[in-house]
Amino acid sequence: MKKLLLLSFVTLFILSSCSDESVLTPPENINAKNDPIASAKKELLSLVEQSKINLPYTSSNNSARTISEVGINHSAMVDFDLYNSMIDNAIDPNDYECGPTELRFYSADLRSDWDADDYFIFNNLGRFIVFDYVYLFENEDGGQYYGPDGEFTNQINRTFKDLLRFWNIPSDILLRDAHGKIFDDVEKVIKLLRVYGYPQGTAESLADLLKTIYGSDKYFNYNHPLLSFNAFAATADEFWGTPKKIVMGDGILKAYADLGFGDVAPQAILAHEYGHHVQFAKDVEFLNSPESTRKTELMADALAAYYLTHKRGSTMNWKRVQLFLEVFFEIGDCSFASNGHHGTPNQRMNAAIFGYNLANDTNVNGVIMTAEEFILLFEAELPSLIAPDAP
Repeated sequence: MKKLLLLSFVTLFILSSCSDESVLTPPENINAKNDPIASAKKELLSLVEQSKINLPYTSSNNSARTISEVGINHSAMVDFDLYNSMIDNAIDPNDYECGPTELRFYSADLRSDWDADDYFIFNNLGRFIVFDYVYLFENEDGGQYYGPDGEFTNQINRTFKDLLRFWNIPSDILLRDAHGKIFDDVEKVIKLLRVYGYPQGTAESLADLLKTIYGSDKYFNYNHPLLSFNAFAATADEFWGTPKKIVMGDGILKAYADLGFGDVAPQAILAHEYGHHVQFAKDVEFLNSPESTRKTELMADALAAYYLTHKRGSTMNWKRVQLFLEVFFEIGDCSFASNGHHGTPNQRMNAAIFGYNLANDTNVNGVIMTAEEFILLFEAELPSLIAPDAP
């Protein structure tokens, strides 16, 4: 029996001035003459309307595709929704629940020349293609590079090698790269669009148009950070034939490098995602509830901080790690009732400090705590870590 997989998409932002009806109808005011990008956008929007394509994020569309027709289980890709929500918060000018952040200002600059059509195309056809392709089809080791120009490759490879020896879990984890450059390879994009359920001819047209749009200077010739702003950990999936995996996108690495944390962010983000694999290996329970997600995410923060600052780990300076985490965590997560709640910025910092303190306490003899020992200590301390900010 075909396995039906549940989607767990975040609510996506489309310009607040546009109603559901307006985003479903291609605007008439695009000046496509002598402008190949505008022409491609106009053609893509026209194709959407004429083909009655049911995009997944137009909630007013009564004939939206069913779950079984799409079939990709994003809820099984831990942290996938977190980074998407970061971008949603950063690009929504009406959402200041957690306050403005450095990422918000950075994102605003990146999108200063976007119009409603750019948002529509990005939300419906741009933001998931990079990661869905890597998740489904990049299942072998070889040829990986990290960063648009490979600038983070040495950091990532060195850190991954260290993590494999640091924690006492099986090493059969595949680390893969994700690049906006995928839009330059229309055959790959077509392959994924076919999985989404698009007919061959429509998939070919869409892939060609997306190549034109995202290969433009406006999108940094496929390297716009928002096209690949994500990182996630995933267990093996028998249905798709995917192995245990960590995926690191260019966008999130470049964004934090641009914010001044290129010496810390690649290691810290990878260590957090590897922390989820420690949890998978040690049967930490992942439930679809705010409390469970908060627990597993805070534990991953603590595991990462322990490794990053341990004498036999990454041996990073705590003050530098703390400075990055303050910026990283200040993106904020105030959705206390959401099943994807990762903990507030203060709770996440408390968890990181807990991991640092454990590393600091063992630095004298250099002993590396087993994953089992760490998890027991963390679970005992969890009530006090969340108490100051408990909703």
